[in-house]
Amino acid sequence: MRHAIIILGSPNDRHGNLLPIAVSRADAALAEFKKINQSKLLCTGGFGEHFNRTTRPHGKYLQEYLMSKGVSSSSFLEIALSAFTIEDATLSKPILEQHSITHCTLVTSDFHMARAKLIFQQVMPNFNFDTVMAKTNIDDQAYQRLVNHEKTAIKRDLAYFKAGNT
Repeated sequence: MRHAIIILGSPNDRHGNLLPIAVSRADAALAEFKKINQSKLLCTGGFGEHFNRTTRPHGKYLQEYLMSKGVSSSSFLEIALSAFTIEDATLSKPILEQHSITHCTLVTSDFHMARAKLIFQQVMPNFNFDTVMAKTNIDDQAYQRLVNHEKTAIKRDLAYFKAGNT
């Protein structure tokens, strides 16, 4: 069985330093990677006003962070140069297919998992997914804003898929 761990991007600062949510996702992915032999890592994240305004893709910063923790560069698949969650899925799919991978572990934050799982299952219905939720360590008010955003985004994304988009 060929397996990949997909790490969904999250903001970095203007110098390319991963912010706490991105670090928590990378750390959760690293823990999972250590458990699963022969796994590949697929980092998502290109550029976007809301998460990465540097000249290098966010996924590259994720890779560098994981390599600083001992992951070999040969463990990575290509970066999905996405700007939002639906692109995470649509741009990851051909990379996974190219490598004959149909079993994946999706790693994202606890507040984001329901929507990410919904999207990936819509875009890749023939893939098998496990999930790993990274704990978000922020104050309650900021966490609730993220949860509320996700509730709105799920409604928007469901309408997108109901309209026949994948």
